[in-house]
Amino acid sequence: MSEPIQNTCSWYDPSCALTWLSDELKALGLWLWESLLNGAAAVFEVLPVPDFMLDAGTIQIPPGVAWAAEPFQLEYGLTIIVSAYIGRFILRRIPIIG
Repeated sequence: MSEPIQNTCSWYDPSCALTWLSDELKALGLWLWESLLNGAAAVFEVLPVPDFMLDAGTIQIPPGVAWAAEPFQLEYGLTIIVSAYIGRFILRRIPIIG
């Protein structure tokens, strides 16, 4: 049988209690952050898709425009630009950073 874990803190050592309190507050903060993000994800999952987005996959570019745009790799470039704008929007909403 293994021995029980011994408490290495003395009753007159407040730093040990403060370390425990600090760890518990960090765990509480992480739990609150996780709960907030799970709640936000649940809200976004419930939102309906707008009607104009239902036909987004069927839109096609005319062949002449697609041929001229192919060397510029617009699909790749637009993906980067949209991702950058979304990242900027999210970062601007954080009070300390934005």
